[in-house]
Amino acid sequence: MTRRFPARCVSRLVACLGFAALLAASPAWADDQRERDAAVAAARQEATQWLEAIDAGRYAESWDDTANVMKEGRNQQDWVREVAQPRGLLGKSVMRELDRAEFSTVVRGAPSGKYVTLRYLTQFANTSPVYETILLMLENEHWRIAGYSIERAPESSAPASSEAKPGPRTAPEPKK
Repeated sequence: MTRRFPARCVSRLVACLGFAALLAASPAWADDQRERDAAVAAARQEATQWLEAIDAGRYAESWDDTANVMKEGRNQQDWVREVAQPRGLLGKSVMRELDRAEFSTVVRGAPSGKYVTLRYLTQFANTSPVYETILLMLENEHWRIAGYSIERAPESSAPASSEAKPGPRTAPEPKK
């Protein structure tokens, strides 16, 4: 003899099992999130040191912290030449703040791995605000710079100036 359960009981059972599965997966998700946060923090620390070297003109030192993918097809002298001239034109870094940080395991055109992309809103002395984007990859248990680019930031992203700039004041037009 087969026993039938009312549909209402079956749907409650399925809902309870789904909720139990969700609760069981929550610690794993939290662990994954903690690992991602730790990866972003470690990569950010490496990027900060790398940017400090670049800002100080220590381009040869910055070469040491680049990933093998960045070193392919060039040597340290090539790197110094490629980086020194454009960075010199930008002038001194006046302000840099983190705009976005993302962890991923897939980057277009790259093998699977662990990657962190950091985007900074940066103000240099000789240019309008820019975005500096740094791609880091975990290589031999160390975060290494795998990509670096600079692009102009939209005008609305410009940091607030610390100096108030007086301008002409006009009275509002009277309402008709």
